[in-house]
Amino acid sequence: MPIPAATLSIKDGALGIVPPNVNGIVALVGTSSLGTNNLFYSFSDVQTLRETLGTGPLVEAAAHILTISGGPVYCVKANSSTAGTFGTVTRTGTGVSVLTLTGSVPVDTYDVRVRIVTGGVNPAAGTTTFQVSLDAGRTFGPLTALPASGIFAVPNTGITLNFSAATLVALDVYSFTTTGPSYNTTDLNTAVDVLLADPREWFLLYAVGVPADAAATQGVFAALDSKLAAAANAYRYARGLMQCFTGTDSAIIAAVASLSSTRVMLAAGLAQLLSVVNGALNDRPAATPIAARAARVEPSEDLGRVASGSLPGITSLLRDEFRTPGLDDAGLATLTSIVGLSGFFVGNGRIKAAPTSDFQLLQFGRVMDIASRTVRQGMLRFLNDSVRVSATTGRIREEDAKAIEAYIEGQLRATTTTPGYASDVSVVVDRTVNILSTQRLPVRFRIVPLGYVKFIDGEIGFSNPALTPV
Repeated sequence: MPIPAATLSIKDGALGIVPPNVNGIVALVGTSSLGTNNLFYSFSDVQTLRETLGTGPLVEAAAHILTISGGPVYCVKANSSTAGTFGTVTRTGTGVSVLTLTGSVPVDTYDVRVRIVTGGVNPAAGTTTFQVSLDAGRTFGPLTALPASGIFAVPNTGITLNFSAATLVALDVYSFTTTGPSYNTTDLNTAVDVLLADPREWFLLYAVGVPADAAATQGVFAALDSKLAAAANAYRYARGLMQCFTGTDSAIIAAVASLSSTRVMLAAGLAQLLSVVNGALNDRPAATPIAARAARVEPSEDLGRVASGSLPGITSLLRDEFRTPGLDDAGLATLTSIVGLSGFFVGNGRIKAAPTSDFQLLQFGRVMDIASRTVRQGMLRFLNDSVRVSATTGRIREEDAKAIEAYIEGQLRATTTTPGYASDVSVVVDRTVNILSTQRLPVRFRIVPLGYVKFIDGEIGFSNPALTPV
């Protein structure tokens, strides 16, 4: 006979601890000048981001989001199947030195101006100085002496200037554009798989870059939608964001008319955005400030909420939904000005969903993703558990059904209604199923979302107190 003893077991799970909060974490896929392809990176400060990934679209977008939201951000450098390219060099002025770009490959999209400040009979004379602008002359870098070789590598751009041995004249300007490197859908899928293989979760996947045309836009959209749908089926709940190709409104509307997803936001238009990396005012995709706003605000907040202030870092819009409306109605996320207010705002945080979908705005998707993670965690608490059933029907007994409802509803309220992300929730266990026969317990979860004031109808007029009846 064993020696008598008192034992104690510690029960786990009674506190109903909810899943980890990933509400402000954005994952980005894009191209950069440094870093290893298809490797998961986590950054909480811009300096480490730059030291690790260098420059390029991925770095610009991640740095902007970090500055606005505080981070962290997760990054995967995608393979650049298509290298960056240069446009034609144009000289304005009287000099005869020819600028070529031999031996260089740009790491980003730039609108370059090389301004001669002090001229010279040729580079070898050692008298020439110049400045470089990466943003069409809006800002210029420091005054720089041209080496006697006539060759100068513009730092952190992948651009190498080659001036021929001929006269350079003060105030002459050499202009050209670059197109940054890009990835294809195979590259994108590989990079997204890296993100999904890592246990760290995020609420938004931003595919950084501007697709070259309609076909490229459709390809990236389909790839994102497929990956996020598969992730949701594997209980990884998140939404996606990408930029549409740059074109006329009519061309964009025609190209995206057949696209539909309850998980992918498709942003349109460019904005002059102050670079955190180099201080330039480059034309950047609207998706970047949209991602930064989404990372900063609460999951239930409408991205266009005026009380949250204008979008930081934007100096002007190349496309303003207020001035040329139409893309918002087509289901795209756009940027807009508002009469009477300074700055620029998100028009609507559109998801490119069907007109009848509950998920036409990002906040509905975000709240549903939070709820989905929560209820699954709550359901797992009862997986393979035993419940008492009626001796006559085999159905769950009322007291056990109520206990399950109370537990999961408590978790659901803790992640939705308590922080103010939803108006109400309900959990109802189906009491009509014979559990002895089916071994199944159906449970219905419902979330009452917040309402959003999209239109305000005011009335104004004068009033004469003397004519108003007492």
